Amino acid sequence: MDQEVEKIKMSEEFRICPACGYRDGFHSMFRKQGRTTQWLFICPSCHKIFDIGFTLPLGSKHTHEIDDQGKE
Repeated sequence: MDQEVEKIKMSEEFRICPACGYRDGFHSMFRKQGRTTQWLFICPSCHKIFDIGFTLPLGSKHTHEIDDQGKE
């Protein structure tokens, strides 16, 4: 991924974009990092990507791979 990811420390809520002020929440994206998956947030208005520190463990042995076009 070429786009820079900005790390943000979340207080009580992360709904307003700190870059452009968009007030209606974010889209989600996921990125593998070793045995975990980063949960990142994309502003629908300015398209900046934010990391608030959310991660997920890798899924079960029954998962399947999907490419960036949504195809297996």
